[in-house]
Amino acid sequence: MDSFGQPRPEDNQSVVRRMQKKYWKTKQVFIKATGKKEDEHLVASDAELDAKLEVFHSVQETCTELLKIIEKYQLRLNVISEEENELGLFLKFQAERD
Repeated sequence: MDSFGQPRPEDNQSVVRRMQKKYWKTKQVFIKATGKKEDEHLVASDAELDAKLEVFHSVQETCTELLKIIEKYQLRLNVISEEENELGLFLKFQAERD
């Protein structure tokens, strides 16, 4: 879960990846057991889809990391803003005393 209580994409990724691996392993075992040859167009299509999925997952992972960095940045900006506010109040108080 992220800081907002939402499930993170990487929590679901492991499940999806495991299911994909099991699917491909089962498919290969089935093809070997039946002695059928794979259609070369289907194999090329699968390879293209796999490449696109790999790029998608890479972009998704990068976006997730950027989101985490942005959340940390926002928290740090809030802390700096609070400290700046406190400093302003302190300076105002000191100016009134002088």
